[in-house]
Amino acid sequence: MAKTKRRCLIVERHDWETGGHQQQLQFLLDVAADFFGAGNEDRKIVVRVFALATSPRPSVTKRITVSREYANGTRRTNGFPEMGDVPSSFVVFEETDETGVYDVWWQKDKAVIAARYRAWSQGHNTQHGRGRLSIIVNAPVPRVIDRID
Repeated sequence: MAKTKRRCLIVERHDWETGGHQQQLQFLLDVAADFFGAGNEDRKIVVRVFALATSPRPSVTKRITVSREYANGTRRTNGFPEMGDVPSSFVVFEETDETGVYDVWWQKDKAVIAARYRAWSQGHNTQHGRGRLSIIVNAPVPRVIDRID
């Protein structure tokens, strides 16, 4: 049986989304459907969170929900209070060899991440600013990216 190629979802987290009460991460609908599956129902996933990207072991492993598509046309993480501690950054969800299990970390140097990859999808602009960027790329993604090449 051929091994399935692993992928990474990279999602921008804006300045205005950060802080203790901003515990959700929103996804672009088409990108979320491509990566997590259709938005007709909530999806339970396991995240292994690397608060320090270079750590050999996750700081937290937990079961969270990727929501169904809400009436306002959004999908987001639920049950993930640790997201409130994530700064403005690009958040990476990398598929693992286990179905429904993702390694998660973030990169604060958004300019380098945005320049390194091509063909980003962009969400709608809001009163807060431009729409978030998202992209699905082949895994593995380096845990620390400090160059565009």
